Amino acid sequence: MANLTALTANLNRDTKKSRTPYKAADFCFFANSAERNDPDEINAAAYFALLESKQLPTWALFIYSEMKKINTSMEPPEPLAAIGDGFLLLAPEQVNGGIEGLLIAEKRVSGQVVEVKIGRIKAKITCPEFEEMLLAREHVFVSIDR
Repeated sequence: MANLTALTANLNRDTKKSRTPYKAADFCFFANSAERNDPDEINAAAYFALLESKQLPTWALFIYSEMKKINTSMEPPEPLAAIGDGFLLLAPEQVNGGIEGLLIAEKRVSGQVVEVKIGRIKAKITCPEFEEMLLAREHVFVSIDR
């Protein structure tokens, strides 16, 4: 229903008055956070803890507005993130010989082996392949190379 409403609104909108097209989410009044694809609260807590400690890379600020919408009443996780050059995995959790979390990455690390720091531990991981210039995706599994 929201998709049809957004489509109709975009067909009838005046492009001079409203430059940005409507999205289906603009018409989802009763959608919960899972349906809206908002980041998990634990990821937002980790993001803002990195920002406060000045460890957040400047290129990762592109999702600040999305993170700001999340109520972060919980304590930040430990470790906060796996941090590498062009690679950031928020709130990493160990899963089946790898780690999983919210992946924020630049295109240049897509499919590459990246050296990361997870707390005080250094490791090499293989970043999943993606096409976007900047990526922010939740529940991404990243394998740890030995």
